Amino acid sequence: MSPDLGFVVLNYVNHDETVRCVDSILALAGAAPVVIVDNASPNGAFDVLARHFAGHARVSVLQAGRNGGYSAGNNVGIRALRERGILNVVIATSDTRVESPDLIARCVAARDAGIAVAGPYVRGDEAGSDNPMLPQLTLQYIAAIHLGKLWTALKRIAMHTVVKPRTTRTPDPSGPDAPGVADVYMVHGCFLFLSEHYLRAFGELDEDIFMYGEEDLIAFNCVRRGLRVVYDPRMVIYHGDAKSTSPGEFRLRAAAASMTTLRRKMRVGPLIHAYFRSR
Repeated sequence: MSPDLGFVVLNYVNHDETVRCVDSILALAGAAPVVIVDNASPNGAFDVLARHFAGHARVSVLQAGRNGGYSAGNNVGIRALRERGILNVVIATSDTRVESPDLIARCVAARDAGIAVAGPYVRGDEAGSDNPMLPQLTLQYIAAIHLGKLWTALKRIAMHTVVKPRTTRTPDPSGPDAPGVADVYMVHGCFLFLSEHYLRAFGELDEDIFMYGEEDLIAFNCVRRGLRVVYDPRMVIYHGDAKSTSPGEFRLRAAAASMTTLRRKMRVGPLIHAYFRSR
């Protein structure tokens, strides 16, 4: 009998981070398989990982063949799991580590509840969580996507501030004000549970996005199909944040390219319709 769920861990350059991430997954109860996908790292990371996990029954190390970005790399792992009959997948960047021993059980319970996408409490080096990225679809978010720099300039003039529609930090899950599971619009792409309800509908991730904006397209797909996206603070992971890429011109160009793609794929009409339908 196939496991209910598998993990895809995307690696680029930082194989040490990937080993720590995978070790945290292997510490969980059960026999969930882990597929490591190396996104054509130029430093020999694939060979290092292949040697490290050689002979491990639950771990496969695959080479993407090219660095096609976040979505393309994860799709290599999603396809490998699908060939084994596994349609419930956690995708994780290499700079994450699982901290909740019951994470798999919570993901399976989410699947059983008809949930398409679930995001955990994302603990970083600052207090609070990066999830949910966007609790609900807002007109400000739609404007930020489709007006871009013009929206930011208008907002700065009107309110003397720079709008940040996707940034929010939620209370520690162990604290007295911790929320329960909540339906949200968008969760962080560093660690996502994609259930069979999502993967049966869409097959895999949209590879037109190289880096930045993957979460936006996943959320847009769900809102168009009426699929549930939830934030579950009882699932906790640590995120080291962007260890594989350094700030600079490349990241700025990637973000700009992603915004262009998002404007093309996330038409304003369906977004506005979804906004009013959700109210």
